[in-house]
Amino acid sequence: MHWRAPALLLLLALLVAVGYTLTPRGGVERLVIYADRTLQAPLEELASGYIEYMRREGVNVNITFVLGSSGYVLSQLKLHGFGDLYVSDDRHFALIGVREGILDNESYKEIGYIRLALLVEKGNPLGVKSLRDALDRGLVIAVGNPEHVSAGVLADRVFREAGLSSLVQRLIREGKIVYVDSAAQAASRVLMGTADAAITFNIYTRLYPDGLEEVHDPLLASVRAPVVVAVPASHGEYSWSLYSYVLEHVDVFYKYGVEPP
Repeated sequence: MHWRAPALLLLLALLVAVGYTLTPRGGVERLVIYADRTLQAPLEELASGYIEYMRREGVNVNITFVLGSSGYVLSQLKLHGFGDLYVSDDRHFALIGVREGILDNESYKEIGYIRLALLVEKGNPLGVKSLRDALDRGLVIAVGNPEHVSAGVLADRVFREAGLSSLVQRLIREGKIVYVDSAAQAASRVLMGTADAAITFNIYTRLYPDGLEEVHDPLLASVRAPVVVAVPASHGEYSWSLYSYVLEHVDVFYKYGVEPP
């Protein structure tokens, strides 16, 4: 039996609009955080702490989140042309943002890392032994789309370096490898029972300890993805204040499974 209740909550979170707001009563200053959904939990805690900190300083702020894959939220930041913080679950899209002038180069900061992982349902009922085992058996594997999902970019690199690209392409055609729109959706597919495994980030075993477990595979576990924090090039009055607050309270990320650098 699959782990349904938290899975349904995660699915609902994935289906609602990507933007939402934390607003104190009488909020005036509006800040926008563009962030990968993988890091939603620590960022919500940090946002609440920052709102309270600013209230004590005599400034009321509200914080709107735009969530999705790192590539998606970077494209939204570029489209809207303004933001206060960008947080990515790997450097790939953050560096694109720096090169294209979307993000402030001086603010680019790697504050820790998460690892690529092969996740299965808690208890590993299918007895998955490794990535190669899952591929050879034709199990359904959810993977982020490498066009805009950091975990997908990293997985694609693993496939190429391990000489698995031809096998992976065949399994994609057969519907055994399924591209999804975020690392969170990959984890959700396993929780909902619509995928046998997911190539995503190990942080999800911390977020859903009763629903997911990692099958250790050196090919994936050796891939570390830096968590990046940066200020958009076009930003507001309090962007640097928010950025500084996040860096001063970076241990919040570590509570949720991000490993220190």
